[in-house]
Amino acid sequence: MSKRVHFSRTTTVYEEGSATPSPSLSVASLPSSSSPELPTPPPEEEDVDTPTVVYPATPFLTHQQQLDPLSPDLAFSSKIMQIHYTLAFSPFDEPAIPWDLLYPPPTESLTTFQDEHTILTQQTLAEPATSPPLTSLFVTHPNLKWSIEILPKDPTPGAFVSVSDVFTGLFKELRLAIQPLEYAEVPEGEVRSEVDSAYFTRCGRVPDAHRRLLEHQKGIKRIDLLRGQTNFLGLSGTLTGPDMWELNVS
Repeated sequence: MSKRVHFSRTTTVYEEGSATPSPSLSVASLPSSSSPELPTPPPEEEDVDTPTVVYPATPFLTHQQQLDPLSPDLAFSSKIMQIHYTLAFSPFDEPAIPWDLLYPPPTESLTTFQDEHTILTQQTLAEPATSPPLTSLFVTHPNLKWSIEILPKDPTPGAFVSVSDVFTGLFKELRLAIQPLEYAEVPEGEVRSEVDSAYFTRCGRVPDAHRRLLEHQKGIKRIDLLRGQTNFLGLSGTLTGPDMWELNVS
């Protein structure tokens, strides 16, 4: 029996302090042509679970984002911009924070994250993601057609992007579903096969049968475009600008 991918038709809003999205609109009925392997659950069941968004990611912007106003001379010099050690990519070392992007990051849910090499505390999470601090930054990846904009959790004057903002922003943005037209742009053949395989593998990891069914019905997400490479290795600088960083995964 053939497998079919699905696309969500609902809008989701992420609530502050929660790694799981909650719906802002009622869940639309699934098309009657859904795969017979995945029967549609009752509407009240779907409302209880966590639907995903069907909006494209933030497109690449052409303007530079303003840096720390206290450092005007440093604002557009990528040579002096540094990333926090917990977020930095090193091709010859293990990442400072081992994290599978499929799962919530060690931010709000954990007071202290610790392994044999690294201790991550709430104080560390609150530190600026870059030096000098940025009021916003963008994360790119070759498999994504959009950049992911990371903003401060508390958008007050003088707020900067923190380590926690980067972890949380990446997780939330990669959990958004893609549109059918975006899926149609995925090259056919090996690339699309790997995207589909990542989707089915991700859904298959859900142990509960009912929730696994709902996850299938939410459709392909942006993280599936990484084609199974979900281990976070860190961010590296780009030549585009000091506010543009590339996501490295394995």
